[in-house]
Amino acid sequence: RRRKMKAGLKKLLALGLVAVLAVGLVGCGNKSSDNSGGNQTALEQIKKNKKLVVATSPDYPPFEFMVSENGKSKIVGADIDLAQKIADKLGVELELKAMDFDALVPALQAGKVDMVITGMTPNEKRKKAVDFSDIYFKGENAVIVNAKDAGKFTSEDQLKKAKLGVQKGSTQETYVKDNLKVTNYKALVAVPDLIADMKNGNIDAVVLNSKVAGINVTKYDGIKVVENLKLTSGGDEEAMAVAIKKGDNADLIKLTNEVIKGLQDSGEYDKILANAVDLVSKETK
Repeated sequence: RRRKMKAGLKKLLALGLVAVLAVGLVGCGNKSSDNSGGNQTALEQIKKNKKLVVATSPDYPPFEFMVSENGKSKIVGADIDLAQKIADKLGVELELKAMDFDALVPALQAGKVDMVITGMTPNEKRKKAVDFSDIYFKGENAVIVNAKDAGKFTSEDQLKKAKLGVQKGSTQETYVKDNLKVTNYKALVAVPDLIADMKNGNIDAVVLNSKVAGINVTKYDGIKVVENLKLTSGGDEEAMAVAIKKGDNADLIKLTNEVIKGLQDSGEYDKILANAVDLVSKETK
């Protein structure tokens, strides 16, 4: 998951269009969650506050991104739907706080927010700073091409010589840049724009998360996922989990894991992700 927020969003936040967004009940205050509730567990404190404060860096569609609704900016995406499901399970209001990706963990450690949901990969460095839920999203990377080029790429060496497209700030961009050592690639915010560029012949292939790639293949004619293409370490997997402040949090982690398991077992999470991809497409038309 990316480390930097794109410049456009930084400017948007600086203008004050989005500082704190409340999702759910109307009448949310601006006061952040106070996690200094004596001997109370993290879960008990959230219920006392009657709201779940979630931090996110809304620059990573379809997981979290900004849209304009009735002239106002709003954070949406698959991660936001997950946050709402957790808040619903708790029986509290959901409050979102938008911030730069680098500020998320410090905000969580300082008790300014209750959790971070932002497509964050639970690597070893982050595990030392915060605790994580179970993985709620995991997928291998994939390559999509125009159907006529389906047999063109059979190895990473061939990918290195191609004109590649990636979603800006994604782990796929890191893979292309750091693992494949490709410097002449195209990074765009929206997947539909990448697919349009590929269809127009401006790029040869797009590297995406496999689930996102699969969803887009069903939406657009004339494109296909490359089969039997083995990607090396660093390009083969992307995992996401909810970050929670270290401390007396076992009950909160347990509840979060229950929500995640329920969404995965029922197939509802795949529907949430598909809906988020659809929303990205509508926003970019």
